[in-house]
Amino acid sequence: MFQRSLIGFSVFLLLVIFAFGEIRESTYGIYDGKIRIVFSLTEGRDFKVFTLNDPQRIVVDVYGEYRVGRLQLPVDVKYKVGKHPWGTRIVLYYNRNFSLKYFYLRDPYRIVLDIYRESNELYAEILQIIGEDGRKVTEPKVVVVEENKPPQVKNERKVAEEKVKEDPIASLIEKARFQPVIYEDKVIVVDAGHGGKDPGAIGYGGLREKWVNLAIAKKVAQFLQEDERFKVILTRDGDYFIPLHKRAEIALKNKADLFISIHSDAAPHKNPRAKGTQVFALSYQRAAEKKEQILSSRRYAKLVLGDAADIRSGVVKKVLADLAIDVTLTESVYFARLLSNELKNVIGEDVYFKGINRAGFAVLKTPGIPSVLVETGFITNPSEANKLKDPEFQRKVAWSIYRAIVRYFYGEDFGQKLVKYE
Repeated sequence: MFQRSLIGFSVFLLLVIFAFGEIRESTYGIYDGKIRIVFSLTEGRDFKVFTLNDPQRIVVDVYGEYRVGRLQLPVDVKYKVGKHPWGTRIVLYYNRNFSLKYFYLRDPYRIVLDIYRESNELYAEILQIIGEDGRKVTEPKVVVVEENKPPQVKNERKVAEEKVKEDPIASLIEKARFQPVIYEDKVIVVDAGHGGKDPGAIGYGGLREKWVNLAIAKKVAQFLQEDERFKVILTRDGDYFIPLHKRAEIALKNKADLFISIHSDAAPHKNPRAKGTQVFALSYQRAAEKKEQILSSRRYAKLVLGDAADIRSGVVKKVLADLAIDVTLTESVYFARLLSNELKNVIGEDVYFKGINRAGFAVLKTPGIPSVLVETGFITNPSEANKLKDPEFQRKVAWSIYRAIVRYFYGEDFGQKLVKYE
C-alpha cells in the first residue's frame, strides 16, 4: 500500500514538474554598442523587466516559471536566479551606463533583451547633432525607474538640473546620463531601395524601380503606423539618394528590431520575361567573412565585440565571433521564412514565388539586427511591371510584409492582432 502511494506520489510529482515549462537557456550576441540576450522558454509566460541601481542591475521576472536551464551570458554580465512563490527572478548585474530595450517573441517563445552601452561621448555627439540640424527633438516613449541615488550622483544631478534651465535640449541628454531607460517600442526600419540620382532598374514602359520601392515602403509604414505597437522609420520618404552604408547606419542608430529593404528585380538583356518574387537573407559566405574580420582585425573586433575584444584567448574570441554573427543570421532566416509564407499566401496567385536565397548585399550587414531584402517582382517583365505600378498590388505586397512583422513578434495567433486591410 505504501509502495503504491509512493509510486502515485512520484507520478504526481513528475506531472507537476512537467506541467511547468522551463527557461531552457540563454544565448547572446555582442555588437557595436549593444549586447543582445535571448532567454528561450518552453511555453508562453507573462513576464516583467525593470532596472535597479546601486549596483546597476536588470531584473527579469517570469511568472509561473520555476525551472531554469543553462544560462550563457557575456563575461561582463553576472547573474543570480531567485525562486519565488509567483515564479522565477533573474537578476543581471551590468555595471555600466546603459539603456535597455526588450520584447517578446513566440513560436518558439523568447524574451529578448537589448542592452545598449552608453557613454558621455555618445551624449556629446547627440548634442552636437541636435545643435547642427536644429530639428525639434521629442523624447521616446519610455518607462523610467526612479531609485535613491548616492550623494555624489545627487550633487551631479543638481548641477545638471541647473544646466537644463539654461538649455532645454540638455534635459534629454542628462536624463539619459543618470537613468537607465527601458524602451518597449518595436522599431522597424523600412528601406526603399535606390532613389534620387540612382533610379535602380528601368523597367517595361520606362517604369523606374525607385518609384515602386518607395510606394510599397510607404504603404508598409502606413500599416505599421495604424497598428500603433510599432515605431516605423523610413530610410527615405522621398526621391533622394542615400548611400548603402547610411541605410544600415539608420537601422543601428535607431536601435531597430527588424530591417526590411524593398527592391524590384530586373533582367533586361538575358531574359526580359524573367519573373518572380524572392526574399534574401545574408549568405553564409558573407557571415563567415564577418567572423574572419572579427578574429583578424583588432579594430573590427572592438567595433563588434566591445570590451570582450580584449580577451586574449583565441578560442573564446572565436566563440564570441560565432555568437555575434549567428544570432543575427538565425533571426534573419527565421523572419525571411515568415515573410516568404505571407507573400505566397497574399500575392501567390499574382506572381511566381522563387523562394528564399542568400546574398552579400551591403544593406543586410547590420550587426545584431535581423535583416532581409525582398525583390517584389521583375520590373523588366511587361506583366509584372504592370502589376508593380498598380497601387492595389503594391498594397498587397505591403500587407504581406506587415503580416510577417506582426507574426514575427506575436506568433501564430497574429491574425487576431492585425489592423484591417481596407
